[in-house]
Amino acid sequence: MELTGVYVPVITPFDESGRIDTVHLEAVLGSLIDAGVHGIVACGTTGEAYALSLEERRTVTARIKEVVGGVIPILGGVGGMSTDQALDHALLAKALELDGLMVAAPAYCLPTPPELATHVRTVVKAAGLPTVLYDYPQRTGVSFSAEVLEELADDPLVIGIKEASGDLDRVPMLIDRYAGAIEVVCGADADAPTFFDAGVRCWIGGIANLLPAAHVAMLDPAQRAAVHAAILPVLKYIESGRYISKVKAGMGMRGLTVGTPRAPLAALDDEAANELQDLLDAAGAWAPALTRP
Repeated sequence: MELTGVYVPVITPFDESGRIDTVHLEAVLGSLIDAGVHGIVACGTTGEAYALSLEERRTVTARIKEVVGGVIPILGGVGGMSTDQALDHALLAKALELDGLMVAAPAYCLPTPPELATHVRTVVKAAGLPTVLYDYPQRTGVSFSAEVLEELADDPLVIGIKEASGDLDRVPMLIDRYAGAIEVVCGADADAPTFFDAGVRCWIGGIANLLPAAHVAMLDPAQRAAVHAAILPVLKYIESGRYISKVKAGMGMRGLTVGTPRAPLAALDDEAANELQDLLDAAGAWAPALTRP
């Protein structure tokens, strides 16, 4: 599996009753495909996977597979707070014949590096799918440290790591130490140029739900600086807090109805929504309508 281009951890639309809205999910996927994205992550952080039951995960993932399977690759998000829960997610991805996994550390339980490595090996072996690790210690409580990666680097199914730790000093270290074994993937939207300048070829970005054309355009070195400058205020604002609420609100402003986040998260208040609207308007052509032609 080639890790190149923009992969989007797709949002999960909810209707007014709080149920999964597969009709609008299809519209979101169509918008992303039209913009030229290169892959999808089903049930990632931006998809509020933590708030979905296993059956809801199945509903979302199966619909994504129906719409984009065979067109662009699909990674199945794997999370949970135990190895058993992670295995449920991974085996669901295997049953639906996804192209790979994106595996986060189990949240809250704080495994040691050897325990985390064993967790990953267990999940990857059960699914038998190419796997991108998801390093996001601010959410899970633990990092995929060098000690963990040393134990996983020789597994041919562990092909990449989405680096979302916020520590940009890790990027060159990871590239140098694991070249040819584990590909580094950009996981920090506002800092994407730093990753590209270091030679990273793949970007898994949740804000691409809202700005897919801009994310794809930033793969082109000739456009990168101009596009990044245009959308950077939006990226920083969204990453400053209330991330999922802002992404969903912005998508509504740009023509795609996706509902509000599940509790305990809430919709944006008017002041925050107005600020986001102003930033999107200022981004001009790089924050266009998302409705399909």
